Amino acid sequence: MDMLTLSITILIFLSVYTAVYSLYLYRQMHVSLVLPESADISVKPKARFIENTLHKLLKPFGFLANFKLSRSFAGRSIPAKLIMAGSPISIVEFILFKILSLAFFPFTAYIIFQSKDVIYIILPVLVGFIAPDMWLNAKIKRRHREIRRDLPAVIDLLKLCVEAGLDFMLAVHKVIKEFKKCPLTDELSEVWKETRMGSSRRDALQHLSRRVNLLELSSFVRTLLQADRMGSPMGDALKIQSEEILQRRFFQGEEAALKAPIKLLLPLFLFILPAVLIIVAGPILLQFMRGGMMKF
Repeated sequence: MDMLTLSITILIFLSVYTAVYSLYLYRQMHVSLVLPESADISVKPKARFIENTLHKLLKPFGFLANFKLSRSFAGRSIPAKLIMAGSPISIVEFILFKILSLAFFPFTAYIIFQSKDVIYIILPVLVGFIAPDMWLNAKIKRRHREIRRDLPAVIDLLKLCVEAGLDFMLAVHKVIKEFKKCPLTDELSEVWKETRMGSSRRDALQHLSRRVNLLELSSFVRTLLQADRMGSPMGDALKIQSEEILQRRFFQGEEAALKAPIKLLLPLFLFILPAVLIIVAGPILLQFMRGGMMKF
């Protein structure tokens, strides 16, 4: 058996196991949503044996649903990452996406290079395994960037509504209706829905902080919870938080401005400097070469 056949066999094996694991995980999530935690459901011995056997077989491959790409997301499983990204796809769809990626990149590399070298097999497999996680992390970073951008304006609107006499949750509802549709208003809509379904404001805000996992938003939630616990006016807390966020954004802008010259060095040396040297030194070099040839 050559290396290509062995690699394809391993990929098929992993793909089948990952597909079965995704279906098993989907079934567990469905049961947890349908049945309450206190439900006493008797399971038939045969069904319990099959479930335990399936769990033991799939447990070694559970890393496919908990792959960690970098330290910044260490300790965060794929479901939590999907929530942070705004739930663009379900966890089952993500695992299937990983399976397709594992099959697509090695197949494409083999079609292009027509080589059986190990490097042309291992590298596409690694790329196919990491590509879905890179896509998901990019979605999370883009969503965090949008929330960070809109947070000062939303806090200012909340402050105006609270100072006008509205309750905080009514102010949140007003901002949801009046502000543009963005990830931050989507998260505030979740807070509003939780409170309407019976959750306390404190619990809804804590869920917001854990769901988004953004430093600025977590600081904003902590300030609101502290003001609520101490009995301080909510308008003053919003005003202080707005000033802190604006000051933090100002410092981040200064830091980015200081880093800009360093980031420009690489494109300067790679693209601009060679072009300048060709334009300036090219005619001189040609004239020197012609003069040297005439002398000989």
